[in-house]
Formats: sequence, structure tokens, C-alpha cells
Amino acid sequence: MKIEFKKILLILCILLINLISLSGCYDARGIEDLAYVTALGIDINDNNTLSLTFQISIPGTNSESGSSQSSKTENTTVQCTSIDSGISLVNSYISKQINLSHCKALVFSEKIAKQGLNKYIDTLSNNVEIRPDCNVIITRCTAKDFIENATPSIETLTARYYEVALKSSEYTGYTTSTEFATFVNDIKNSFIQASAILGGINNGDNKIENPPYIGVDSSYKANESPIDDVNNVETFGTAVFHDDKLVGELSGFETVCFLLISDKIEICTISVPSPFETNAEIDLSIRKSKKPKIDVELINGSPYITVDLYLEAHGLTLNETIDYTSISDTELLENSANKFLESEITNFLYKTSSKFNSDIFGFGKHVLSKYLTWEEWENSNWNNNYKNSFFKVNVHVSIISGSEFDKSP
Repeated sequence: MKIEFKKILLILCILLINLISLSGCYDARGIEDLAYVTALGIDINDNNTLSLTFQISIPGTNSESGSSQSSKTENTTVQCTSIDSGISLVNSYISKQINLSHCKALVFSEKIAKQGLNKYIDTLSNNVEIRPDCNVIITRCTAKDFIENATPSIETLTARYYEVALKSSEYTGYTTSTEFATFVNDIKNSFIQASAILGGINNGDNKIENPPYIGVDSSYKANESPIDDVNNVETFGTAVFHDDKLVGELSGFETVCFLLISDKIEICTISVPSPFETNAEIDLSIRKSKKPKIDVELINGSPYITVDLYLEAHGLTLNETIDYTSISDTELLENSANKFLESEITNFLYKTSSKFNSDIFGFGKHVLSKYLTWEEWENSNWNNNYKNSFFKVNVHVSIISGSEFDKSP
């Protein structure tokens, strides 16, 4: 009798498991019912209403049905009073439901960024579909124009285009890579200020007028580069914030300085004055030899910040005047590079403090330990005291050789 009861119980359990496994979610939606957004643009109008631009992937022959990985996109713009109401309006207009889980870029215009982004950031942070690694871009044009001109010229997939195009900071240093989670954290923090990717549209007619001789190729910002590619978007430079408001912009070279100090760059190319020829420069491939050393002291209430950078370089410029195997020539080039970088980085740091009053480096975390309580730290008001900073920069460049092939693996 007990054996038969156990058999019946086992059969019932098996049937129950099969019923559960074969049943679906009553409210589940298939990917064919969703409109995947690859980029969201946010502009503000003169009457303080919003203009939202959605770049939506359209399934095509190069991708699976319903996938966000598509080379075809469609842009939809809506006028609204809030982000959530704008999404609802678009949902009532198109045949599918807006989904932000594949959004690769949040694009804000300079106009709205100068007014402040807190309430928009808070709204987006509350949306569970927004990924932490979504990129934040501040455009020198409208967000709508930026998205409408963001068409892949080499990449075949739109989502992949955003992923790859915004990673150039790793090997050029001319722009930063800012993820949404980092941007939100920096805006809300008391010992660092936020920065973001600076974007614009290449008009194709930019020309150099009275440029500085040294480093001219890295002195541009977005929409200023002389690349002959009309009406395509570019990311070049960095947008600088104080609290939630845009307060300034960095050029490509200034962004290199920012990334070197912040230890966020793998390799870059810089031009330094040649010690061997008048009015000439030498290109160096730069990478760090060890982590930057940063020390912050408070002198009469003002921050005194010391930055030591340890770099190794390979000479890219080769001609008869340069002998990378000569110790004396190498020392001359190292001294020239050290002097040039120390001067340029020092000027750049004073620009971030006196002009922007924005500690985008997070120097504040190096002085936290000097306060006994959190209340004392907050009363110090670091983010407003940063403008009173003094700087000492020491650069230690070691020239390895004139060829990348000479470096042992």
C-alpha cells in the first residue's frame, strides 16, 4: 500500500513539474513587440519643454528579428514635459513598446547641460532598463542633430558603432570614456566632479588659423577637427561639470593630460619640442611606467597638490638629427619632454581650478583622511575650495628607444 502511494505521489510530482515548465508568463512580451533604442537624445526648448530623440534599431537582413544589433535605424523625436511622458507618447505612436535595455549612448545638448542635469539623471537612474555602462555624451550641437548624423561609415551594426567609436580614448587619449554609472556617482559625490564625452558634428570645412606650433593636431575639440568627412559625428575632448552643470570643455591634448593624471590611459602620442632643431617637434609614443603619485596638503586652508607622473616613451620621429642610441641625445630629449609636459600640465591644472573650479580628477579623496568625521569633511566644502588650489607637477619621462620593436615582450 505504501509503495503504491509513493508511486502515485511521484507521478503527481512529475506532472506538476511538467505543467510548470511548459507554462509561460502571462505578461511576457516577445522581442518582436519591443522597439530597441540604441541612443537617446535630450534637448531643451526655449519654453523649457523637452525634445527627446530616439534612435531605434530596425530589424534587417543582417540581424536576427527583433535584435538591437541592426545596421538600420529610424529616428523619432517627440516634444514633451518629461522623459517618462515622452516615452509614453512615443509608445502610443509607434507599433512597438520603447525599450532602453540596449541603449548605448545618452546624448545631452550643451544647452540643457549648462542648465543642470540632476532631475534628468535621477529619472534615468530610476529606469531599470538603462545599463550602467551606457555612455554619456555632451554635444556642441543639438542632441537631435548629433543622433541624426550618427551613421556608421565602417561598422555595419549601429549598436557596435557606438561601442567602438567611444573607446578611442584607450589608444588616443583625445576623448574620455564616461559610463552612466560613473557619471551619476561623480555628480553626487563630494570629493570629485563629473566629466563626460564631448561630441559634435564634423562640418568638413575646418581649417587651422594661427595655430600653436607644438601639438596642433591635438588642440581641437569636437566639431573642429580638419578631417574631411562632412556631416558625420565625432567625439573629441571632454565636457567638464561643476555639480550637475556644464562649466567648460577640454581640448584633445588637455584630455590627454586629464587621463594621464587620472591613470585612465593605456597609450597615446604626443608632440614635444625638439632639442635638436629650432621650430621642430618630435612625436613620442607615451605609456605609464608606474601609477601616478598624488599628494594633497592643506596650507592655511588652501589645497597644495603635488602630481608625479612616471612615463616611458618610444620615439616615433626618425631623422638624421636624432640618435636614440646616444645617451646624451636621449637625455636631451627626456629633459625637453619633462619640461614641456610639466609646463603644459601645470597650466591645465590651474585652468580646471581657477576657471572651472572642477576637480574632475578626484583629488579630494586624497585629503579625506585628514578629517576626523564626515561632518568636518562636508563643512570643508572641497568642491568649492578647489579653486584655491596650488599645484606642483613632476614628470619623469624615460625614453626607451626609437622603435617599438626594441621593447622586449
